[in-house]
Amino acid sequence: MHKVHFSIVFLIISISCIDILAVNTARIDVVRSKEILVDADTTVIEEFLTEAFDEFLAKTDFSDVASLRTTIVTRSSSEFESGQIQYGPRFFTFTQKQTAQTFEKISQLSDGTRKSLLKTNLLILISDLGNLELSKLAIDYLQSSNITARYWAVCCLTNDSVVRQLNTAGSTENGRIAEEFVKKLQTVVQVEESGDILIQIAQFAANLQQSSANELLSQIIQKRVELYLNWQADNEMVDSFILKSLIDRIQTDQDSTKVMARNFAILYSVAIQKYVLGTETLSADSIHNLVSVIAQGEKYLSRFLADWPGSLKRAIEKGGGAGLLAEHDALLGSASSTGRLPLTVGFDYGRNSDGTVKTAPPKLSNPSKPN
Repeated sequence: MHKVHFSIVFLIISISCIDILAVNTARIDVVRSKEILVDADTTVIEEFLTEAFDEFLAKTDFSDVASLRTTIVTRSSSEFESGQIQYGPRFFTFTQKQTAQTFEKISQLSDGTRKSLLKTNLLILISDLGNLELSKLAIDYLQSSNITARYWAVCCLTNDSVVRQLNTAGSTENGRIAEEFVKKLQTVVQVEESGDILIQIAQFAANLQQSSANELLSQIIQKRVELYLNWQADNEMVDSFILKSLIDRIQTDQDSTKVMARNFAILYSVAIQKYVLGTETLSADSIHNLVSVIAQGEKYLSRFLADWPGSLKRAIEKGGGAGLLAEHDALLGSASSTGRLPLTVGFDYGRNSDGTVKTAPPKLSNPSKPN
C-alpha cells in the first residue's frame, strides 16, 4: 500500500475493534439462513437496519465503530443464492433509506470532530457495501473540504464492486450511471490536489468499460504533467500507480492503445526529465521516488516493447544524467528523431506551429537554483 493511501486509511481505520454492540443480530441471522423469505422477514430486515443505524448515530466513543460497520456489512447478504434474490434488494432498499436519513441527521449536528467522524465512517460503510444505488449518496461529498471524507466519497463511486455493476453487459441504466460518475469525477480531477485520490480515479477509469473513461484518464495525465512542467509535482510515487492504470486501460479497451501509450510516454518522460534536471535541487525523498517510478515504469514497457532491454534502469545505476537522457530520447523521442515507443505503437506528440509533427514529448525547463 502506498504511503499517502496508508495515511488516509489509518486516520479512520486504526481505531480499535474492541466492541460492545447493542445491535441484536439473532433475528437477522435467522432470516439470512432462509432459502425462501416471507413477508415477516422484511420487517426483521428493516428493524435490524433501523437499530443498527440508530446505534451508529448515537456513537460518542468511536472505539467500536469499525465493528459496527462490519456487523452491517456481514449482514448484507443471504447465506443462500436462492434467498439472496429476495434478501439483497430488501436489505439495500432499507439501507439506502437509513443511510440518507442518517446523512441528514448528521448534517444537523454542530460542526466538530464527532460530526466529521460520523460522516466519514458512513462513507466508509457505503464503500464497504459496494452497492451501486447506495453509492450515489456519496456524490454530494466529492467536493468536501475534508480530505478524508473526500477520499472515501471517491471510493464509494470507484470501488471494484461498483465498477463490476457499472460494467454489467446490456444494462442501459448502468451505462447511464457510469457516464454520470465519469462526469462527476472529471469535476473532481479539475480541482483535486491529492495524488492518492487521483490514483483511485485512475484505477476506476482503467477498469470501466465506457469510452468516456479514456477522457477521464487523459485528464489525470494532463494534470500530473502540468505539475511536472511547473516543478510543482510532489509525491512522485503517485505516478507509478497512474502509469500502471494506463497499462490496465489497454487491457480493458484495446482501441485506446495509441492514446494510452502517448499518455504513458508523456508522463514517463517528465518524470525522467525531472530526475535528470533536478539532481542538485531535489530532496533525497524526491530522487528516491523518481528512481522508483522510472524503474517500475520500465517494467510496464513490455506491454508495448516485448524486447526492451531495461536500459533506463542500467543508465541510472551507471550514474550521470547524460546516459539516461540518451536512453530517454531513444525510447520516447527527441526534437530530431522519433523514439522507439511512438514509432512502434504509431502515435506522435501533436503538431508544431509550422504543421510538422512533434517527435519529442514536452520539455521541462531547468529548475530554479536553491538560495
